[in-house]
Amino acid sequence: MSAPHVDDVLLHRPPMRFLDRIISITEDEAIAETDVSPANPLFIPGRGLPAYAGVEMMAQAIASIDGMKRHIGGLPPKIGFLLGCRKYSVRAAEFPEGMRLRIIVNKVFSDGEMFSFECRIDDEEGGEVARANMNVYAPHDPRKFLEGIDA
Repeated sequence: MSAPHVDDVLLHRPPMRFLDRIISITEDEAIAETDVSPANPLFIPGRGLPAYAGVEMMAQAIASIDGMKRHIGGLPPKIGFLLGCRKYSVRAAEFPEGMRLRIIVNKVFSDGEMFSFECRIDDEEGGEVARANMNVYAPHDPRKFLEGIDA
């Protein structure tokens, strides 16, 4: 199966969509890419993209896994919730303009609606530039959850 277009698996739209391309998605892993550019709203001219933007890139790559499942089923993407990010470490304070980043997320735990992922961001040569563990909550019916209704 070919990789889907980012718009097919994420609710995020520019300028808040931080992923440019989906490379591959399985039930347990997503690989995406982005090119660091001034198009990102967090970009700082003369410096680049602050490394903390990597957290959102990882979260969007995680969301693409559920988005792909829904896309295959003919459904639109739905929202999920980032519960926490642990051990976020980066090689530098900024990602420089023009750098191609590869975001890789791997599911390590699932309990229905709760998930845990090991995440990393690599540079063009495959060198790790960021790493984190992330926990997310993906309720079956996010609207009911937000309205406080038992789903």
